Formats: sequence, structure tokens, C-alpha cells
Amino acid sequence: MSERVFVPPRPPRRWGLMSLAALLVLAVAVPAGRYAVEEAGQCGEGVREVSGGECVGVTDGAFAFGNTRALSRKILAENRKVEKSGEPSVAVAYVEAMSGGSGDRGAETTLQALGGAYLAQRSLNAEGATLPKVRLLLANTGSGDRHWETVVEQLTAERRRERLVAVAGLGQSNDRTKAAVRRLREAGLPMVGATVAADGLSSSKAGFYRVSFPNRDQTGAAARWMKEQQKKHPGHRVQIVRDGNEEDAYNTSLYRDFKAAARRERLKVDDEVVPYRSGDDAGGSPTGNALSLAADRVCDGDPPDVVFFAGRGRELRRFIEAAGEGGRRCRTTVISGSSALGVYFDTKGKRHRAELQRLRSRWQHGELTVYYTAYAHPKVSAKVYGGEDAGPFADFARDYRRHVGGPVSALNSGQAMMGHDATYTVGKAARTAVDVYGTRRVTPRMVLAMLEQTNGRSRVRGVSGEIAFDPDTGEPVGRPLALVELLRPRASGSGEKYRFVEALTP
Repeated sequence: MSERVFVPPRPPRRWGLMSLAALLVLAVAVPAGRYAVEEAGQCGEGVREVSGGECVGVTDGAFAFGNTRALSRKILAENRKVEKSGEPSVAVAYVEAMSGGSGDRGAETTLQALGGAYLAQRSLNAEGATLPKVRLLLANTGSGDRHWETVVEQLTAERRRERLVAVAGLGQSNDRTKAAVRRLREAGLPMVGATVAADGLSSSKAGFYRVSFPNRDQTGAAARWMKEQQKKHPGHRVQIVRDGNEEDAYNTSLYRDFKAAARRERLKVDDEVVPYRSGDDAGGSPTGNALSLAADRVCDGDPPDVVFFAGRGRELRRFIEAAGEGGRRCRTTVISGSSALGVYFDTKGKRHRAELQRLRSRWQHGELTVYYTAYAHPKVSAKVYGGEDAGPFADFARDYRRHVGGPVSALNSGQAMMGHDATYTVGKAARTAVDVYGTRRVTPRMVLAMLEQTNGRSRVRGVSGEIAFDPDTGEPVGRPLALVELLRPRASGSGEKYRFVEALTP
């Protein structure tokens, strides 16, 4: 094979200017890499308390958000090791709702993603004499991402002092995340999303990339799978249950994308769509009542063979419970999108034992089979690389057990894998920039140009598969996603939750 000749990349398509207002709004901000821990019960420097006693802002690990204390200490130690070395370094900010979850991303799910980001930092910094080294900043946007604007302003104001070259993470698909992506793009900070699925984030204006599959890819794969079932089983019925809350970007695009995918695949879908609305409806009835009614319409009489659930995981959980209410049988298969992880939102620990028992009992009665389209799964990684030991996942699993802690089975959710791949991709882009531009001072613009080049032969060996982006949209290309069965909890509350079914082509 002839030696590869690297052609320097063209400049990014367009570059947003950082607004002076963004620099002035947070005049009191201090460098994230210089934060100190204050007394117990207080927020640290750069992390301020907002209504409800929640701490939001940016830290290098000196302050711990929510349940991240042990992990934050390790990130802080790695950051200080980089600073002490005196070698050229850059900062990557991992942005999430870290102090209790957002929507259907619970504290445990967020912690898994952060654990993956930390392992990416460790891996990058351990790669011989390669430069620059990576410092990882943790940016908490608060419950429901309500304080995204404060965090974005802080990152923008401090990017030069901290040598911040990119943002990773952005865990929740909602309108606030969309606004944050738009503002960061305007400020010239490139992003690699880890677990965001909603459409509408990509743009012809460069700046946003993601390792997670958007809803259009997930629904397209699901519709093709259902079409195969209809071919095998004539008369196979498909019905849609949808969330009518149009303020939620995720479930709105999930429904629209599935309808479009069904038309493309010529999938026969029942004309009757079963609606519900998350939150209180116009009459003041709670979501649980609406989902009980939806379950009645699906389960009573002759249930369809497959239900596509266009909603979030927290509502899917209520639907599962409602289907088995009163000992009712509802033998059908439910397929949903990546948010189905929210079925297990905040169910860990003794205080949630009763809730988990209720879910287990109702699920056992209803006998629903629940599938979802997952961003990643270890068995997909093995498929991509030709074996469990052929790719980087084996080392990743070992390091997760050794440096993050917890069972390796937790990796089956895919969240740690995605947190790793988003952060690792940014780090590799910074490394490539050093070689291409012949400088040790990497800028966000250079990283953006390298992210644009992450495709074709210039791919990143992520733990979820090879990472490549469509150069026009920033969307992931060239690797499969997973169809995963969500298993009902065991009586003990432990055990596997995510069973791999098969790999799907987006």
C-alpha cells in the first residue's frame, strides 16, 4: 500500500464570532483549572448556588456535582498531573446536567458517561510522548439544563485562559440543549455530542458533531427491522403510541421520523395512533392517567404485534406498568428509541426498592417484550472490529473496572462508551492538529478543521466502533447501532438489564 499523503484541510465552512457580551456577562468568573474546594455545603469557586440549593458551573474536579465525588477526585488528580508536567495541554469541557439528572437521564446514567470521559482523558494522556495533554473540565448545566446559559457564558469567557478547545457530552435532547449548541457554535467552540439524539442539532454551519445516532437513523433502522417481521409474518400489525408534548424535541422528532421511515420502507402501520401527553394535560390529569388510557387502548381486545413508542423512557416505564395493571396480559413487543434507558431512571438503592418491585411485578404480569435502538453495545464493537479482543473495548472494560469501579455489565447501557468516544475524538483531533499545523498551541478552529476531516480513511478507533462524521452534517456514519432488549428487573434488584439482540444499519 502506498504511503498516505496528508492534504491540509480547507478552512471550516463558516466561523461564528465570539460576542463581546458573552465575555462581559461573566466578569466574576475565575479560571476553571484553578478552582478550590470550599467548606462542606458550599459551592466552590466557579460553581455558584442557584435556587433550590443546586450548584452549577464549571470545575476541574475540585468540586463534585451530585454523586460524582469519587470520580471528580480522580479527574482532579489527572488534571493536576498534566499541569505539573509543564507540557503543552488543552482543556475539553464535558457538559451535562450532573447534579441529579435531566429528564430521563438519571444520576447513574450520567455518572457512567463521565466515567467514560475520564477513561478517554487517561488514555490520551498515556499515549507516549504525544501532545497536547488533555485536561478535563466538568460543566454542570443544572437539573433540566435550566442553567445552560450561565455555563455557556462561563466556558466562552474562560476559553483562552483555560486553552479550551472543544466541548463534549451534551447529554439531553431538549430545546435548552439546542440553544446551548447554537450559542457554542456562534462562539467558535466545536462540540462532539455523546448521548443526544434529537434532530435539528446538525447544521450547514460547522461546529456540532456527535457520536450518538440521531432519531432519524434510529427510526430508520427500527422501521426496516419491523418491515422484515411483516415479510416473515403476514398480517403482522404495528401501532404507534406517541407523546404529544411538542415542547420535547426528542419525542417530537422520534414520532415524525418514524412516520417518515415507515413510508419509505412501505411498512404497514395502523391508522389509529394512540396519543398521550407528558406532564399535565389541558384537563389537569397527570401523565400516569394518560398512559393508563393508552395501555387500555393497546392491550384490551386484540393487541398489535408491535408498538412503536414515540416517547421518553420515564413514560415508557409508566406504560409498562399500566399494561400489567390488575394482572392484565398484554403480549406484544414494544420498540422505542435510545431514551428507553430512562425506564431505570433513579431506581438504584434501598429507597427505590419498592418502585423497582412494582415495576417488576407489573412487567411480569403484562409480559411485554421491550426493545430499543441503542447507540452502542459491547457486542456491536466486537462485530465492527472482528472479535472481542480485536478492538479497543477489551482494554476499555478492564480500565473501567480498575479506575472507575462498578460491574463491567454497566457498560452494556452504552453510556460510558459514548462518553469515552466523544471525549476521545476531541482529543485525537487536537493531536492531529499539532501534526498538521506544526504548532503546539492548538486552537478551537484547528480542532474544528480536524473534526471536519474525521471521515473516510481518517477515522477514530472508538470503543463503540470506528468514529466518522458526515462532512456536511456532522452526523455519525459508517458504523452500526444495536437493537437491545430491555429486561425486567429481578426480585433482587440486580442482574442484567440490557440484552443484545442484533446489530442494525442506520
